[in-house]
Amino acid sequence: MERDLGGAKRLGEAIADVLRREIVYGEWPAGYVLSENVLARRFGTSRSPVREALRQLAYEGLIELSRSGARVLGLDLGDAGELYDVRSLIEQFAAARVCERPRPERESLARLLASIVSTMEETVRRKDWKAFSDLDLAYHEAIVRAADHRRIMRLWEDIRCLLQLTLALVMRKRMQRGDADMRGALAQHRALSEAVLAGDGEWVKRVIQSHVDESRRLLEGGLPTYRPQDEV
Repeated sequence: MERDLGGAKRLGEAIADVLRREIVYGEWPAGYVLSENVLARRFGTSRSPVREALRQLAYEGLIELSRSGARVLGLDLGDAGELYDVRSLIEQFAAARVCERPRPERESLARLLASIVSTMEETVRRKDWKAFSDLDLAYHEAIVRAADHRRIMRLWEDIRCLLQLTLALVMRKRMQRGDADMRGALAQHRALSEAVLAGDGEWVKRVIQSHVDESRRLLEGGLPTYRPQDEV
């Protein structure tokens, strides 16, 4: 029985990943009601993993569970703003902690970050905003992991899924604005790598705050206002 429950949970997480991406990419409009039966048929599973997925998405605020089904809400501006407040606190703390590490450790992290930025450049040439957003998350997560702080890492993991989908929205908007905007995004990441390598905590905090603030503005400018009359 425990194995069955564990399998349902893992499958539920996989289903939640798919639905989360579809919601943020606009494939399910606000007001649309997701059916457990339809989703179970789609994913070739019972309703139990689907319920697990829907409960997770409801916890994240992307859907609302009611007697009529799972109603898509999308992203709420207030929740997104709070998410970026938490992101800023976590990243500034983690990066400042990394700056206190011995230089060989900072050099190793800087090489990893530079490698990620190089791959980012390839996604810009392909105009692949989805891949860029995944790399962006990996870049910042590398810094948080390097801080080697167990409780900070738990906080990061709590916001990771929502952060990933908001980064996707931000990067889609940045790519729509053109190559110059994407070059600016790459420059921000290079500057953060240089600040970490230099071990300059104040420089790191300034770069992170600037980067997060810009991402927040782009996110707020790109999120639609969800209303009940948007139902389809």
